[in-house]
Amino acid sequence: MLNEFSAESLLEQLRQLDECQRIEAKRGSDIGSSVMQSVCAFANEPGLGGGYLLLGISEPDEQHEQFYVSGVSNTDQLLGALQANCRDQFEQIIPIEAQAVFLEGQTVIVVFVPELDPVAKPCTFKGRFDSKNKRKTGVWRRGLNGDYECTQADIEPLLLAKSGLGFEQIVLADAQWDDLDPAAIELYRSLRARIRPNAEELDASDTDMLRALNLVKKQGERWVPNVAGLLLLGKPLSLRRLLPAVRVDYVRIAGSQWVEDPDQRFVTTLDLREPLLRLIPKLESAIVDDLPKHFRLKEGDLQRTDAPLLPYKVIREAVVNAVMHRDYQVHQPIMVVRYSNRIEIRNAGYSLKPEAMLGEMGSKLRNPILAAVLYDLNLAETKGSGIRTMRRLLDKAGLTAPVFSSNVLANEFQATYLLHQLLGEEQLQWLKQFAPLQLSDNEARALILAKETGAVDNAGLRAITALDTLSASQVLKRLHHHYHLLEQGGAGSATYYRLTDKNMAENDLPLFAANDSNTGDLIANTGDLAANTGDLITNTSELPADLQKKLGALTTKARKHKMWPLIVWLCALRSYSAEQLATLLNGRQVKTLKSAHLNPLREQEGLIDYTHPEVINHPEQAYRVTAKGLNWLKQQGICVDD
Repeated sequence: MLNEFSAESLLEQLRQLDECQRIEAKRGSDIGSSVMQSVCAFANEPGLGGGYLLLGISEPDEQHEQFYVSGVSNTDQLLGALQANCRDQFEQIIPIEAQAVFLEGQTVIVVFVPELDPVAKPCTFKGRFDSKNKRKTGVWRRGLNGDYECTQADIEPLLLAKSGLGFEQIVLADAQWDDLDPAAIELYRSLRARIRPNAEELDASDTDMLRALNLVKKQGERWVPNVAGLLLLGKPLSLRRLLPAVRVDYVRIAGSQWVEDPDQRFVTTLDLREPLLRLIPKLESAIVDDLPKHFRLKEGDLQRTDAPLLPYKVIREAVVNAVMHRDYQVHQPIMVVRYSNRIEIRNAGYSLKPEAMLGEMGSKLRNPILAAVLYDLNLAETKGSGIRTMRRLLDKAGLTAPVFSSNVLANEFQATYLLHQLLGEEQLQWLKQFAPLQLSDNEARALILAKETGAVDNAGLRAITALDTLSASQVLKRLHHHYHLLEQGGAGSATYYRLTDKNMAENDLPLFAANDSNTGDLIANTGDLAANTGDLITNTSELPADLQKKLGALTTKARKHKMWPLIVWLCALRSYSAEQLATLLNGRQVKTLKSAHLNPLREQEGLIDYTHPEVINHPEQAYRVTAKGLNWLKQQGICVDD
């Protein structure tokens, strides 16, 4: 809606956040294919709530360090062309809102593109298959680095939502009644009877009861379980056969950071593959057993009680939220990672509620059938009160509120639970090294979160403070640009920050002494050390001679038929970050390299992949070759030694 943000606010968000998934700036000299692709992408992208186009805003260049107002001159013509294109270029009309405003002395057009209802998606371009806007499918979505045309795989979630069916309602081709575990069915009856002994479904046969719960479908003359039925009541071997990635991996890490050494990575691992009615209590027990305990002796009691550091109710809510809201169409296990100072729970499936609304009343359910059964067993809340309850219980226990991160583009959700007060005695002692800087409370909290979890982003800082998006961004940028205590990674909505000096996180070598106020030179000079490390990593002397020659001959205008073999070849030799690849490939811009080459190679061609696919915004994220990529290289006549 146009009245949600003013033009000044939208421009400020662009400048503060560098890029914003909901805002796209265009020079606006005409209403060409680039503008209409953004309109299509905003209308299609699930969960985004639409987006804003600013016509007459230009990207930073040699004369401007940030987005600047360049203005438009032919306002009426542009508005008319935009409205006409939204009526004529798509298979269905997109009801945009647009108006011209005066901003910083020039005319700018602000456009709001609403997200279409699921039944109206996918929004598709008309026209010939080889037209600019319909090279493949004619369906565009909003990505991290801009707009991209969908493959068939990208369209499938839109078509599934259009049909009104969720993945949990699908009947898998090889599923049969015998895949249901009779003991799990009996367990449901037992648990339900405790909650409501007179529940009507308890008097029915197994078939009628599961039919009433919408867990089975009739195919011909036989009843077979759908995905929800298998998840709740399936035999472990049937789950392995039909849904091989539906499991939970519990991982115990010795320290506070993810370890890359495969020989020293994990202290313990536990893989759980059970129907949800048994998996939920087993996972709860695994978490509770691995948590430190503290004893309580209430006034008037004669006997003490031992309780885990995290309240039981918080653990239950965390586990149930992960299994209930997971996107089961994505072949990715739920990961529960127990670090020395926190627990992280990651599951496929971004939050259907905006992050800012998490904890408010009302739920949006990805898997309503699962949710209904878990609710009937008093395992889950369906009124949106679970997160609010967790926050209240953690605050009562003297612990920090959970940090939630929802990534729409990566289709992932992560919840982080710190096992101590954010500003406990140890953390306050660590902060003393920054005393001369006179940091604010929010700046201190940002540093502590970066220390404890390895990185801090805008959403994480908002979770532990009362800041809004822009204020949190300003805090992080101050720590980055002014104090040089944080270094920036990622881009746009995936931007994160981590401590510039690893020694700070390890308490080995503080940057500042608490009684030493002469720190300016130290702050300014630390950046040189970090900047120089890249030369060692991107040294080309160890690369094959043929590859060195091709890299040296690479021009700035080289297209993908020359770029892609070199990128895949490099990633076959070792893992490289986007920044390192940009340096090796004749100093290209990281943003352009990602959108034009790395993203298509990973998402559409499958020739490269992330080194940390389970954590898209991982501070050490890099690219590596896939098996398909190695075969592709051989087809190009490039052989890589094992």
